[in-house]
Amino acid sequence: MSAPPLAPSPAAEVVRPLLLARYVAGAGLGRLADEGARVCLVLLAIDSGHGAGLGGLLVGALMLPHVLAAPAVGVLTDRARGPQHVAGAGAAGFAVALAATAALLGRVPHPVTIAVLVAGGCCGPALTGALTSHLANLVPEHAVPRAFGLDSLTYNIAGIGGPAVAALVSGLVSPEAATYVLAGLAGLGALAIVTLPTGRRHDRPEHEAAPTMTAGLRAVRESPLLATVTLASTLEMVTYGALPVVAAVLATSVGERTAGGWLMTAVAAGALLGSLAWTVRPLAARHAPAVVMTGLVATAAPIALAALVPRTAPALVVVGLLFALSGLASGPFMGALFTARQTLSPPHVRAQVFTLGAGLRTTAGAGGAVVAGAISGTPTALQLLVTGGYSLAGGAVGFAVLRRTRHSPRRAAA
Repeated sequence: MSAPPLAPSPAAEVVRPLLLARYVAGAGLGRLADEGARVCLVLLAIDSGHGAGLGGLLVGALMLPHVLAAPAVGVLTDRARGPQHVAGAGAAGFAVALAATAALLGRVPHPVTIAVLVAGGCCGPALTGALTSHLANLVPEHAVPRAFGLDSLTYNIAGIGGPAVAALVSGLVSPEAATYVLAGLAGLGALAIVTLPTGRRHDRPEHEAAPTMTAGLRAVRESPLLATVTLASTLEMVTYGALPVVAAVLATSVGERTAGGWLMTAVAAGALLGSLAWTVRPLAARHAPAVVMTGLVATAAPIALAALVPRTAPALVVVGLLFALSGLASGPFMGALFTARQTLSPPHVRAQVFTLGAGLRTTAGAGGAVVAGAISGTPTALQLLVTGGYSLAGGAVGFAVLRRTRHSPRRAAA
């Protein structure tokens, strides 16, 4: 006989601002540490006298396991009675890895430090997909799209604030101190996360087998809409992974080397405003896949249009505005993406779908940067067209699938 389902937590019946504030604090601090660590590790390696080459290895050791560990973290979250404990443990593990790296670098053989960061990187999916998948358990269903907009804001703020904290503390004190600060922030985030309630949960009947590590991938493969949304989010990250490299090449080509950073700041500022717009006025969940595809095209088009702007220093202002428009579209894109994952994925493998998507995006961002580096010697107009072309192609495929599934309800519900 199946166990009776647990009664919904009061936290899930009404929107509780203090509860959401606790979620935002935990998620924001953990993600801020994650973003800042990528800067801090390079500065730490340089400061220790081992050069940026080692810094790149350290960042790779931290980032690569995000992809490899995503299925395991997802299945642990799906099976857990308290998913917040899995996410909190991941944040705590990430904090310990950062602190240990600051303490060990230059004092023990490098492979030991790299191994510590690999272990910390395995905790990364808990801070992204696993934590986001739990947010829908904490609010009523009608508030889920708005809550996901709030969650996307934590990524935007972390993307701006993390590197800023790393650079500021490194400059004022030292990269080692900055790494300890980021570890402390991740630790505080873990404390906030583990105190979150369980909320609404899918209760698996006793006769139903526990989800396996491939169940999330199978769910994506069997749903045309979910597969298309996953592809769209991956291609969007190829574009944004390439963009910092292209921005730097573009700025250097007109003799304004530091302008590359300002161009990316324009993207980040636009994304922040876009996420705010979705949070204030989200669309209904049923529109989420269409918003994802529209957002994908809208993020890519301004980047491709920048290829038409003259290559002069004053014209970089126009490029900056186009980059800001791209970022503006990415805000609703992220809110709709999380909403689509929530509504299209089976409840018993939802965390796996979220962590798988986050892992693919991490890989895609790295791949986009590699490709951008490989074509950095070509004309900048071509680089911008290629960079925007990834997402434009994904949007075209996505709209074709949406049109097909509208005329084939069985496929849409597969």
